[in-house]
This record gives sequence, C-alpha cells and structure tokens, in this order.
Amino acid sequence: MSQGVPAAATPPAAPGASARDWRIDFWRGLAIVFIFWNHSVDNVMSWFTTKNFGVSDSAELFVFLSGFAMAGMFTAKFLKRPVMAMPYAVGRAFTLYLHHLSAFVVIATLAVLYRGYAGSSVMERDLFIRPFLIATETVLPKLATLAYLPPLLDILPLYILLTLLAGVLFFAFRAQWRLYAVFAAVVWLFAEATGATLSSYPDTRLWTFNPFAWQAVFLAGFVVCLARDEPWLRRVAAAPATVALSITILIIGFVAAAPWATLGLLEWRPLRIVTDYASKANASPIRLAHFLAMAHLATLLLKQSNPFGKTLFGRSMILIGRRSLPMFVISTVFAAMSHGVFDWFGKSIPVQAIYSLGMAAILVGLAFVADALGRASRGGPGTPSADTRERASARVKASPMLPAAATAPEFR
Repeated sequence: MSQGVPAAATPPAAPGASARDWRIDFWRGLAIVFIFWNHSVDNVMSWFTTKNFGVSDSAELFVFLSGFAMAGMFTAKFLKRPVMAMPYAVGRAFTLYLHHLSAFVVIATLAVLYRGYAGSSVMERDLFIRPFLIATETVLPKLATLAYLPPLLDILPLYILLTLLAGVLFFAFRAQWRLYAVFAAVVWLFAEATGATLSSYPDTRLWTFNPFAWQAVFLAGFVVCLARDEPWLRRVAAAPATVALSITILIIGFVAAAPWATLGLLEWRPLRIVTDYASKANASPIRLAHFLAMAHLATLLLKQSNPFGKTLFGRSMILIGRRSLPMFVISTVFAAMSHGVFDWFGKSIPVQAIYSLGMAAILVGLAFVADALGRASRGGPGTPSADTRERASARVKASPMLPAAATAPEFR
C-alpha cells in the first residue's frame, strides 16, 4: 500500500525494502479463523480467540484491517486520479454483493437439505432461513436490497456500504487523514445521539453492525494507514508511557470481560460497568480503544523481520489473509454448517474441537491450493504478480513502528 501523503512528497523506499508486509495478511487470516470459531454455535474453540479475554474481538480486527488495506491500495492507485476511486468502489461493492447473495443461497440450500435428511429444522430456525422459505415473495426483494440479513450474513453488507463510502471520501479527502478522522467522529456522534441505524426484516430487527457507528472502526484503519509515517505518531507509538497505557487498557479489558465468570467458576465482575457500555452493535469507543491497545502491542512485538511469518502456521494464516474474501465466505458457510453438525453429533467438546480444527485445516488447504494455482498461472513461483509489481513501483517506505500498509491488498 502506498503512503498516505501526496505522491510528489513520497520518499523512495529504502534499498531492499520488502514489497509486502506479511503481518497484514497474517492478522487478517487469523481474524477469519477466529470469526469462524466465534460464530460456530457454542463453540469451545472460541476460548482460543480474543473474544472472552477483553471487550473487543476479531470483528474490530477484521474491519480495521479492511480499512487499513483499502487506504493503502487507494493511495497507491488513485492518488493522482482520485475520481477513479469511486467507480472502483462501485465495482468492488458489486463483487461483495454477489458473494453475499451466493453465501445466502449456499447456506439456505444446506439448511433445507439438512431438514430433509435429519428431519430437523434447527438450521432454518437458528439461521433465520425459514421466513425466506415461507414468504419468498416478501423476503426476496428484501434480500436483494440488504434489508433481510440472517445471522452470519451481516459483515459483507456492512463492508459493501463502507467500500462505497471509502470511494466517495477518497475523492473528497484524498490522503488527508485528519479529514477522515473528523468525518468518522462526527458520524459516530450523530449515530450515538440520534440512535440512527438500519433495520432488517422484520423491521423490529436491526443491523448487527450499525454502519453509522462501524464506519469509525473502518476509517480508523484508514487514518492509521495514511498517518503511519507521521513523526509524532512514531514517537507516540514508541513511548514507554504509551506502551504502559496499552498494557493497562488490556488488563482493564481482561478484568471487565471476567472469563472466570463466563466459565461459571466465580461470579465476580468488578468492572461490569465497562462491558455494559461497550456496545458491539454501536462500535463503542471502549471496544475501539481496547482493540487499538492490542494492535499497538502486537505491532511492537511482531516485527516485519520476525521469521514467524515463514513458519507453517504463519504461512497458513498469510495465505488465508491474501484471499480474504473467498476465505471469509467459505468460513461463514462452515459456521452455518456447525448448527447442523452439532445438532446431529451433539455439542461435546471433542465434536466441537474436531469440527472447528478440521474446517480450519480445510481453509488452510484451500489457501495453499489457491496460492499454488495463482503462482502457476503467473508462470511459476519466481514470477511476481501484477499487484506485487505495482506495489513495488509505488516506492513505499515501511514504518518501523507500524505495518507498511501497502503491502497487503484490500479485501479481495
């Protein structure tokens, strides 16, 4: 991704600088696996994610990284012609829309097949598919207009709107990160003050992720990407006081989450007030602050030069992250299937672990196959892809404290 300053002021990259920051893809791939585990019904594997140990979860990570990656891609491609960001955003939004509809068709088909095979409507009920089957003429237009969002199918509609928003804002603001920050804060405050949100069929249901609020998380990624080489931001990120503050926020988040109470070991929640105000639907600043603290420490601990990215686990997550859109859709289908699998085989810990790890392994396998096919189509492993050559020519300088944005493609 390109640096968030006018192209003329962009310094040349340091000799030998990497054309791709693997950490962006790694965290995005890990977020996809975590989201799958967290959305699989009553899944014990959620204890291996951040969900139960703080007041934010993988949703913030995924949306933030999507904004970060898109900002870098926009500055690399459209900084000189920002008007082109809008048609690109429309095209990307349409691609996301088709993936959303495809995911629904697959999940609805699986729910119907499971009812016919097992005689159980648990998938149709839990995944809110039954209304579509009963009142298709009423619900179909709502599905097409994103006014009917069954469980598990709420992230892509949010991202469709955020992609369109990003195209318009980039045309207006270009690489001026302060304008994005002000816009995000004003819209979030408007939503908080007025209760503005979007409804889903039936009209009493609201969007799980209020787009008027979650744009702030997405644009936070935009801002960090564009401002990552600001000298003051580097100083703040490296300051011992900032590190101490991030650690303190994580400790407070851990106590507020009270995992011991969730496990039923001890009903002691000394900071319940924090979780009471940490609304996920409305992207509470408490959740965003907790996520940013976690991201800050993770960035300091996991440097780009760290060989962890070359391990099997690191490589697996990187390859999932590089193909985040199809991997995310497939993981959503796997999460939906868990309702039928756990209904048929039971919810014992071995069943949950085997299914969750098995489906994660399939995601990894698909990512490796896709990578191999991609390299073969480009003429072999030694041939750089078109987007890699484009990013390399953008002359991006990687920040020592923050990930080099440009080196990860946007949500694709």
